Amino acid sequence: MRVVLGLFVTLLLSGPALAQVETYAAMPRIWAADLSPDGTHLATGCSPRGVREICIYDLAGGAAPVVIPAPDGGEMSAFDWPGNAYLIYYIDSVQTLPTQDGLRTMTLTQPVSYSLATGRSEPLMVNSRLVSPMVGAEGRVAMEITFALDTRAGSGSRIGGRDDSGTVVYEMNLENGRRVRRMEVSDGSTIGYLLNPEGEVVLDVRRFDETGQYSVHRPDGAQSPAIYSGIFPATQPRVYGVMDNGEAVVIRIPGSGLRRLDIATGALSAFDVGGEDVSQMAAIVDYYASVVVGFRYTDDLPRQIFIDPDLASLHAELKQILTEDSVTITTWTPDRTKLVVEGRDAGQPANFYLLDLNTGGLGLLDVETVLPEGQAPSSREYLEFTASDGLEIPAYLTLPPGFAEGDAPPALIVMPHGGPRARDTAEYDWWAAFYAARGYAVFQPNFRGSTGYGEAFERAGYGGFGSRMIDDIIEGAHHLQETGRARPGQYCVIGGSYGGYAALMTALRDRANVACAVSFAGVTDPFAFLGSRTRWQTTLRYWEQYMGDRFGDRDEQATITPVARADELTLPLLVLHGEDDTTVPFGQLRLLRNAMEGRDNVQFVTLPDADHYLGTPEARTVLLRESQAFLDANFPAQ
Repeated sequence: MRVVLGLFVTLLLSGPALAQVETYAAMPRIWAADLSPDGTHLATGCSPRGVREICIYDLAGGAAPVVIPAPDGGEMSAFDWPGNAYLIYYIDSVQTLPTQDGLRTMTLTQPVSYSLATGRSEPLMVNSRLVSPMVGAEGRVAMEITFALDTRAGSGSRIGGRDDSGTVVYEMNLENGRRVRRMEVSDGSTIGYLLNPEGEVVLDVRRFDETGQYSVHRPDGAQSPAIYSGIFPATQPRVYGVMDNGEAVVIRIPGSGLRRLDIATGALSAFDVGGEDVSQMAAIVDYYASVVVGFRYTDDLPRQIFIDPDLASLHAELKQILTEDSVTITTWTPDRTKLVVEGRDAGQPANFYLLDLNTGGLGLLDVETVLPEGQAPSSREYLEFTASDGLEIPAYLTLPPGFAEGDAPPALIVMPHGGPRARDTAEYDWWAAFYAARGYAVFQPNFRGSTGYGEAFERAGYGGFGSRMIDDIIEGAHHLQETGRARPGQYCVIGGSYGGYAALMTALRDRANVACAVSFAGVTDPFAFLGSRTRWQTTLRYWEQYMGDRFGDRDEQATITPVARADELTLPLLVLHGEDDTTVPFGQLRLLRNAMEGRDNVQFVTLPDADHYLGTPEARTVLLRESQAFLDANFPAQ
């Protein structure tokens, strides 16, 4: 067994290999964009110094951009323009705080108000989120926070480990970061409010964990009768915004999808947008009006359907002008004269454009990632295969740059996604692209239980957490090899989060064919993992769906627990985990390390300052360097 401290890796790589690692480990040059309401300023997520920062451009005066630097001990995650004078940005950081259950390590989100006039930043309430820009009250916004009741941990969100909670909306002063007044407070069951742009409540949603019931209420007081109620299995309802001149809202009903909810009567109806079923899509909301203007979904790439006639017309024109397969409008000014547009092709980094209808200009803002000069991009394609029980499983295959039909099939890396309630798409994937650039075919199956293919496909994965879902991964790998798309013989499996767990389980369930496995931030004991999680019933229902009835049978538990089967993990194994991971705790690595103490076939790599999401170039660099050295030793591409 080899234990490596990630920040002190002494592995030496050749010049070309090192350059490749640096390219793919780099943060995106641009990762988000938002326009101020008057269109005079543009904020972008940028990385001019190699880490996630925010760049603010003066579109009217042309001054040099202002860079809001990356914070110490945290990562920038998002930003919004609530008005013209202030930008709100969010910093995620890992902290250890006292709670009623003792010390807990958790990820906290710190909103910060940045003043364009003074350049000063003021922290707002920790773990609060913007719910209304309070149009007409410059320098004031409405922020919502949900917190555990009777906890000693202060204002942190849901950190006390109890099922009781309260949700409060405060008016905040962006100049000094202070609370002005309490606007709304729940009775202990409200999980969120829908506010209009002026900060007035349109609806609130309440949840009752003990019964699994939720309800939607008009703002008629805490005891107002519900206009609609239902049962949530594991996912909560979500109200997106209003439509039909404020007469209805768009709501996501657990198990059904998007529906129109009449505010006056509570009547629920399905959508039919030009004959298109939008029930499984997400709503697009005009932020400054709280109005639903369209719907978005992903097939291979992001798509949009606008019901707002102006945006629909602009979107149609842009799809004719730009050459990319996917064209989406991501932000716009209230008068629709300036818009930011993303263009994507399968497997290629996204292009970000700025459209100015006042001047007729359409210019490239930046490219998500720039590959080294002369390096061809990898190809990324959609495919399907039939599982042994007849279910069609969608997947994506990334092939080495320059690979052509008739070439010898490349060595196969299988990369199952995390979640498991998630999916892979044809969008650029830096992790898969790195291995493809090194000569591998990278296969990413959307096994049953993945999202994006309808409720029936997702439900087909329930109960198959460590069994049928894993079999889909294995059968997909065999399909590629049997059809000549990948080199016959063995393959290596690599993944993160649930994908890291799936890598370990694939190695256990297909031992004769798996040459090696790499697990980043993977679950190694699902039942110990559940024991370390919150007691919120919504979370438990989620895991119960995917893990089925395996909670009470110890023998059955052992079959889907890598730690319990550690003696069977005799193949070369690389396990990496960030010490600051609050999604899958670092203790999951410790459990496997203790079970495999003294074994020479396994390497454990600790990333001291890394979280679950590989949000820094340092964490990505360690992952890519270590995994490539591991592959070179145990499963070379040639």
